[in-house]
Amino acid sequence: MLTRTIVKLLTISSILAVVMLASCAQTERAKDGSELLSPIPAYGAAPLIRVKLAKPSDMSAVTIKSDKATLTLDGRRMDVAGEIKLTLTEGAVDAGGYGRATSIEIAPLGRPAFFDVEGRIYRGKLRVIAKEGAWDVVNVIDLEQYVAGVIGWEMIASWPVEALKAQAVASRTYALFEMERRRASGDNWDLDDTTQFQVYGGVGPADNPKHWRETANVLEARQATSGMVLTYNGKGFRAYFHSTSGGATTDPATALLVDDVIEPLKGVDLGDFDKDSPKASWEIRLPGGEVKARMIERGVVPSDVIRMEVAEAGESGHAITVKLYDRTGHHRLVSAVAIRQALGLYSTRFTAEKNGDEWVFAGKGYGHGCGMCQWSARGMAKAGWESDRILKTMYPGSELKSLY
Repeated sequence: MLTRTIVKLLTISSILAVVMLASCAQTERAKDGSELLSPIPAYGAAPLIRVKLAKPSDMSAVTIKSDKATLTLDGRRMDVAGEIKLTLTEGAVDAGGYGRATSIEIAPLGRPAFFDVEGRIYRGKLRVIAKEGAWDVVNVIDLEQYVAGVIGWEMIASWPVEALKAQAVASRTYALFEMERRRASGDNWDLDDTTQFQVYGGVGPADNPKHWRETANVLEARQATSGMVLTYNGKGFRAYFHSTSGGATTDPATALLVDDVIEPLKGVDLGDFDKDSPKASWEIRLPGGEVKARMIERGVVPSDVIRMEVAEAGESGHAITVKLYDRTGHHRLVSAVAIRQALGLYSTRFTAEKNGDEWVFAGKGYGHGCGMCQWSARGMAKAGWESDRILKTMYPGSELKSLY
């Protein structure tokens, strides 16, 4: 069934340009043939992870603030304090009166050691590397501090601690997988701070400590799970997660067009634990002209569609392929992921109906639908479940392992 589905998907030309919607990156096949598994090296302590700050990396000038720090420019070290204006100039990073270099590093010396990038507080160090008319602005940080900077952005920080603990383990597992897979790529970073991987917001806004996400619950969840990751057959895996499943999760092929499957990501029935999610069920209405425009923008054919129906769906109810009918009565099979992305639907668990010039999309869930359902984790925690039970339910066949 899986092989037939994948072959069918790969023959659909309209999905070739699709960028996956996920809290994860485009996958790459490992030397062992798996896109989802990777060996875990031995760690004596939490490793450093390199996180590209996407918004500053797209700017040509950023302002850094630190009460006291060490500034290193191409190996030259000096003590600095206060504000530093960095500018991308002719293939180098210009640090104002401190000089220019192809790479710089700012290491705060205060306790606690914070620095401010364009109004947001981060821990660790800041590394900026110039490259061919652009630069990478990278937060180099202890993995445990990184996890603390993810939990409260990927989940609501006031949620039950057991749900936050499950998120901490999933995020740590996901980060380590990506870090180990990408270290040989030659890039200056391991993952970025967006939903392309997982959301990382650092400590929070510099001008409003009340909105910092490192709450007592978040720090407790991080500390209680320090060094804990999920494994399958002794290896780390891509511990996908998403907001709301709508009652059941699905496999990577259905959710993400990933030509691989392992037991922890095969999909499970979760019942109504996510019933409190505002996206447990949903409806989106779009004018016909807007649907056509979005189809054209994404290269989905036919764009002037008059009827849509799910052609094939997984056991979870997530659509795999959708039939798009044009005015001649002919149809083409298109990936449900492509439709979701083109039209901004919350998930691939949907039905579509055209009423006059308006399309009505009704569905369940929010996100790609693979791995841990965050709202179900919340529901389980509120029902008294501990984090290890939540994780083993979400990722069947997985085992918890302490790395350090």
